[in-house]
Amino acid sequence: MIIYITIDYIRLHSKAVRKPFLILFGQMLRRREFNSFTGGTYLLLASFISMIIFPEPGIFICATSFLVIGDTVAALVGLKFGRQKVFRKSVEGTVACLISCLLIAFVVSKLPQKSLVLGVGIIGAFAATIVEALPIEVNDNVVIPIVSGAIMQVLKLFIS
Repeated sequence: MIIYITIDYIRLHSKAVRKPFLILFGQMLRRREFNSFTGGTYLLLASFISMIIFPEPGIFICATSFLVIGDTVAALVGLKFGRQKVFRKSVEGTVACLISCLLIAFVVSKLPQKSLVLGVGIIGAFAATIVEALPIEVNDNVVIPIVSGAIMQVLKLFIS
């Protein structure tokens, strides 16, 4: 993680590194990533933070999977099938995100020794989907796992 973040930081501040980086990865970058950290950097940071603040394996797995799988599915479905837009996001992508996050919650609730109550995972899935759909300025790669994980962590306190 430190190596990746360092390379991304140097890429932003060094022309000698930026040129080869753009040749190798430029087609995969979104416009905003040319002048800011990549989504991968935010993903690594959010995963690291989530690992620290959510020691419960089921919550950590759900929160990071909501980002990795749910956000990716939302983007792919939204780009391919998205017609109805709300907050610059497609309704179709948002529904796909919710379905994939609900499936993640179900699967994680069935894993042995992960102790995640399905209801907690379902509420976390809805939280992740809402955060993914909202037009917030902070990169959703950070917000999705932190918010959904925090909500699941709080709910678990009330359920246990």
